[in-house]
Amino acid sequence: MKCEICGRRAESRFCELHKRAQENLREKYEEWKRAMDITWEEYLREVLKNPLTGLWVKEVARILLASSEEKEAPSMQEKV
Repeated sequence: MKCEICGRRAESRFCELHKRAQENLREKYEEWKRAMDITWEEYLREVLKNPLTGLWVKEVARILLASSEEKEAPSMQEKV
């Protein structure tokens, strides 16, 4: 199996690097949600607009935002 983003070898949807970026997104979302009462989709859009967000995270955020199954809160999703 290959990573949806970069084509590297992967055991699931993403390679290890993009999987780590996805995990970071999910963890930080919980902090944002407590502080700002923000939806998952709004959070992903804010992450993409932030000039300090790293490339790996932005790549994952774009894919998650485009995926209809990822538009719900991550706690309702099976972790990849």
